[in-house]
Amino acid sequence: MLKTFAPQQFERVDDRGRFVEIIAEGNWRAVIHGEMKAGAVMGNHYHSRTRVYFYVTRGEVDIDLVLVGDGDRRRVKLTDSKGVYLEPGTSHAIRFRRPTSFILLKSRRHDPAEPDVYPYEIEEID
Repeated sequence: MLKTFAPQQFERVDDRGRFVEIIAEGNWRAVIHGEMKAGAVMGNHYHSRTRVYFYVTRGEVDIDLVLVGDGDRRRVKLTDSKGVYLEPGTSHAIRFRRPTSFILLKSRRHDPAEPDVYPYEIEEID
C-alpha cells in the first residue's frame, strides 16, 4: 500500500511576520533549494534507499506517485507551505503547475559511485 503523509508543522504569525517549522524530525544528508517553471516535470524515478521530503515554499505542484512492485497509484497536490514524504520504492513525477520554489531534503547524499536513482516513467494521473 502506498503511504504518503505530511508531518505536523508549527506556524506562528504575528506583527513581525511569519515563522514556519517545516519539519521537526529526520536525519537529512542533503538540503536542496530549487525553483521550477510552470510545465516542468521533475523525477520520473524512484530511490531504493533514499527517503525524500519535498516542501513547496511558494507555488503549486501535483506529485504523481506509483509504488514500485504493486502498482498502487496516487496523486498528491501541494501548494504554498505544504510538504510530503517520498518513501523508498515510490516512483514520483513532480509536475509544476505554476512557478514554484521548493526545498528538498534527502536522507542520502548523491554518490555517483553508488547511485540510488532508478528510472520509472509515470503517466499523469487524473
